[in-house]
Amino acid sequence: MHPDAALEPPPTTILAVDDEPANLSLLIKWLEDRGHKVVVALDGEEALSRAEFAQPDLILLDVQMPRLNGFDTCRRLKADPRLRDVPVIFMTALTNIRDKLAGFDAGAVDFITKPLDAAEVIARIETHIALYTLRRQLVLRNTRLSEEIAVREQAQAALERSNKELEQLAIERAVRVRAEGESAGLRRLLEERDQMLFEREEMLRLLAHEVRQPLNNASAALEMASSAITASGSPGPRDPRKPLVRAQQVLDHVIGTLNNALAAATMLTSGNTEAIRDTELDTFIQLVVHDLTPDDRERLVIESTPGNRTVQLQPVLMRLALCNLLVNALAYSPRASVVRLVVAETEEPLALTFEVIDEGEGIPNELRPTLFDKGTRGRNASNKAGAGLGMYIVRRVIDLHDGRIDILGNKPKGSIIRVSIPQGVGV
Repeated sequence: MHPDAALEPPPTTILAVDDEPANLSLLIKWLEDRGHKVVVALDGEEALSRAEFAQPDLILLDVQMPRLNGFDTCRRLKADPRLRDVPVIFMTALTNIRDKLAGFDAGAVDFITKPLDAAEVIARIETHIALYTLRRQLVLRNTRLSEEIAVREQAQAALERSNKELEQLAIERAVRVRAEGESAGLRRLLEERDQMLFEREEMLRLLAHEVRQPLNNASAALEMASSAITASGSPGPRDPRKPLVRAQQVLDHVIGTLNNALAAATMLTSGNTEAIRDTELDTFIQLVVHDLTPDDRERLVIESTPGNRTVQLQPVLMRLALCNLLVNALAYSPRASVVRLVVAETEEPLALTFEVIDEGEGIPNELRPTLFDKGTRGRNASNKAGAGLGMYIVRRVIDLHDGRIDILGNKPKGSIIRVSIPQGVGV
């Protein structure tokens, strides 16, 4: 089949409109002999009805008809979107230019002069049918071309999207490969870091055992020696206990500093901390007091409200933190004054509280923002030995318990440091 065969129009239909039946008879004979299908109408109104039903390929329209003339009929045909493109040829005896211009203005494509001549009628009709057919074919081809262009544009857009997706996939693959390489490198670095941390903790544990234990033994020996001298009687004018007491104080200071340094290094900075667990409160307080020097113990007053004797905390770290608070309060308050440790419980919220109350000069306002920073020391710190780790350890331990610490004034002088440790947590 020829590729344009599908574009060939069906047999043409011609609507002939004339109020003279004789003219219609001639037109029927001439046109049917040429293979055309003929539909007739006797006036304009009938022509409008027949045209709407038959959808003709061409309309032969008489100008002078009763009721609705040819010009008005043509205008109404052209107003119908389904019929406006159908060519209209006027049949008329009018020959002046004004009438012809009026016909063209109404929408006609040609005129045939009456009386009708077969050859002229056939020639004009078939010329305009051919033009009409070509126009329809052109419209159809343009429509198909537009459809093909739309399909190609869609295909092109789909291809572009596919290319972009492929490019994005390539980028993602490159990023993934690079990330996997970097991840492998990071894993190696983390493994190396973990190994270094493990070795450091092993060294610190060795240090804690090899250094702390001899210091504790020496401290105990000094205390025993001092007690033995006291038991032996009057010491005489040169009391040998004084250098022993001084040596005891130095050892206690070294042990306290070592404990703080080891806690910061092994349990706080590395994150390897003990678990919160049930702890017998009275025993815990006794251990904290035992960590103080004998002179400091004499200045400490403990006030504990009755209640649940089992609390939830990390006993080793909290023991160190509370001891640091007490040592700090004792060091920065007059030697003849006492320091009170108040232990209580609150219900809303459920918490264990420690209040360390001293009668010293108080904590200056300018020092409070940095009181718990590493290396912070009081303004008269030149008279106190230490590395500024004690209060830093306190802050870190309280944070590990999700607790809070508040600094309050103690009228008429001194300060109160209150520590709250949440209770009722899972252990």
